[in-house]
Formats: sequence, C-alpha cells, structure tokens
Amino acid sequence: MRERISEAAGRLLSGNMSLRILSVILAIGMWSVVINTEDPVQTQTFSNVEVEVINSNAIDNLNQSYEIKSGDRISFSIRGKKSIVDKMKKTDFEVTADLSEMSSVNAVPIKITAKKYADNIEIIFGNDKTMTLEIEDMQQIQVPVIAETVGEPMDGYTVGSKTTNPNLISIKGPVSIVKNIKQVKVTVNISNAKEDIETNVTPVCCDSDGNKIESDRITLDSDKIKTTIKIWKTKRIDLNVETTGTPAEGYTVGTIDYEPKYVYVTGEDTDLKEMSKLDLPSIDISGKKSTIEKTIDLTKISLPDHISLAQTDTDIMVKINIDRMSERNLTLSTDDISIVNNDQNYTVEFEDKKLKLQFEGLKSVLADVRIADLNPQIDLDGLSTGKHTVTVRFNKINNVQMIGSPKVTVELIDSNRDDTGE
Repeated sequence: MRERISEAAGRLLSGNMSLRILSVILAIGMWSVVINTEDPVQTQTFSNVEVEVINSNAIDNLNQSYEIKSGDRISFSIRGKKSIVDKMKKTDFEVTADLSEMSSVNAVPIKITAKKYADNIEIIFGNDKTMTLEIEDMQQIQVPVIAETVGEPMDGYTVGSKTTNPNLISIKGPVSIVKNIKQVKVTVNISNAKEDIETNVTPVCCDSDGNKIESDRITLDSDKIKTTIKIWKTKRIDLNVETTGTPAEGYTVGTIDYEPKYVYVTGEDTDLKEMSKLDLPSIDISGKKSTIEKTIDLTKISLPDHISLAQTDTDIMVKINIDRMSERNLTLSTDDISIVNNDQNYTVEFEDKKLKLQFEGLKSVLADVRIADLNPQIDLDGLSTGKHTVTVRFNKINNVQMIGSPKVTVELIDSNRDDTGE
C-alpha cells in the first residue's frame, strides 16, 4: 500500500516540475513580447555626414598633395533599441579617413565610431566605405609680385612708382596648379589720393593672361605684401608728332596715330605752367609707300630744365598710315539732300534729280565712303521765290577730299499761293 502511495506522489511531483518549467518559459516569452512592444528595435539613417581626414602628414611627408575625388561625405545607418536610437545624432559619431592607411590604389577606408552607446547599437555602412584620392607631386616656385592700382588720384596728381616688399614670392602646391601661376598681383585703390600710399595687401595668384587662380591646395610664403604707391603732383602734357619729307609719288599720309597721346611730368609750379606740349622727334616719311610703325622712348627726349617725367611707362607707339591716292565717283540723288533754314516753308523743286560727286584720297578710306556719311544739305537762308543755284554742303571725311564744289539749281515756290498765282 505504501509503495502505491509513494509511486503516486512521485508522479505528482514530476508533473508539477514540468508545469513550473513551462510557466517560466511562458513568462519569459511574455516579458519579451512586452519589452519589444514598448521598446522595439529600429533603424535610423544619417545622410550627408562629413568625413574627417586625419594624419594628412602621411601625404605631406612624401612631398605630395592630395585631392578628394569621392567619399568626402557619406550616409550610414544604425540599428538598436528605440530608446537608444532616438537619442543619437550625427555629432555622436566620429567618421574618419586615416591617410596613413591609404592603399596602393589611393583608397582610404572610412571608419565610423560611436562616441556613446557603442555596445547598444549596430552601425550599418551605406554605399561609400572608402575615400578615394588623387595624389600629385608638389612643386615650389618663385614668381614676381606686380602692383596694380584701381581708381584715379586727385586732379593734378598721378601714379608714380609702384613697389612691393617682397618683390618675389614663393608658392608651393600641386604641379598641375603651380605650373599655371605666372605672377602674383596686389591691387591698391588710389581714388582721390594726393599722398603716397603704403599698405599691406593680400596677394592673388594669376596665370599669364591675368586670370585669378584660386585653390586651397597652394600656399604662399607671405600672406600680406607691403605695397607702396608713390603719388606725384603733375601736369598732363599733350604730345605732338610731326613728319618730314613726302611719300612716294601717288601716295599720301593718312592718319597719324599714337598712344598715349599725353604724358605726365612733374616739377615746380612755375616751370609746369610754362610747358603746354611736348614735341616728339619728327619721323621721316620720304619715299615711303606703306604704313610706318615706330616706338619713341621718352627717356631719350630732352625735357625743359627742372622738368622730369612723372610716369614709369616711357614708350610712345606711333603709327603713320601711308596709302595710295585714289579717285572715286558717287551719284547723289537730290532726294537725299536735306534742306535747312526753309523758314518760309517753300516748296523746293530740283532742276536735276541726280548729281555727280568726285572724290580723291586714301584708297582704303574712299572704299568705305557712303552718301549717308556725307550728310548733304542746302541752305535756303535769305532766298526768295524763284530759281537759285545753291552750293551743296557735305560733312568732311578724314583723308578724303571732294573735287570741286557741287551745286544744284532749285526753284522755290510759295506753298501758300493758289493755282491762279494770286
């Protein structure tokens, strides 16, 4: 009997233990469901995160320069409990590319490190896992510093000498950029200046055409250039160019062009007042058949006592145009003649409808002469009704001369009279 009771009790205890274990398992499952419902796992993405470059001296020590081709900004995601993920911001992560770990193909692995909750989240990379670089050798050169001015000084003054200290500057940077730098410019505003200007100016790198070259990959050994602009009290003097001799037969002198057309000189007020122009040496055109170009150096011209040049540019470029003489005929319609001073409002009738015009002058200029350029006119001032022969007036054209004095016959009719003449 006792054996039966003991056997029954054993079965009961065994059944209770299974129930207990099952209860624990169900409790754990229910707790997990509750926890995951209240604090689920979620993913958050951070976009356009800047990648910090570290250990760039690894490139500098090789006397090389780098430029980032891709991977300077990336996107990544994190996965973790909502209570943790919701607290995370971009600034909670260090996103770096260590240039000392650059591969043979110029790729640098990107590392993302959480500053907090690192054990509670999973970092998931996006498409960009590496930063790619373009590596280039560095070059150092020396280029001249050129001072320029903008604006105009006060009347009666001009720009004298322009100096910089230093007058040469060292530039270091990638070969592809440095090779295009031909000069460094500093610019000083001299508007209304009447005294010397001394200032420190930020230098600007330029190519051979004067275009600015900007790059954060180049360094200059001076970030400020001491620049001195001398302002001189001056007088502007017109230049005068004369010729001697005559061109070959059938040729003539056209225009005489020269630049600049004036120079600045300096001196005492009394001396400056006595000087009104400066005659340049005469240029011989004897027997010439073509244009003459000549450079005159002002430093070789004698100036009056106590007068000196007040400018550093001393070359005068002279061009004397010599061309073959030619003739040309044009036909003028009297409809193209303007009538001036017709105060009586006469009706004007021309006897002839066309007028022959004859010109002589430079062949190159004659070819471009048009009736509209001549602006033909007749003047009725002081004339009464009846027939009159009137000289036609024309605009003058440089290097062209009209042969003769063309005239037209006109009849002036009183527009107020009736058909019976009364």
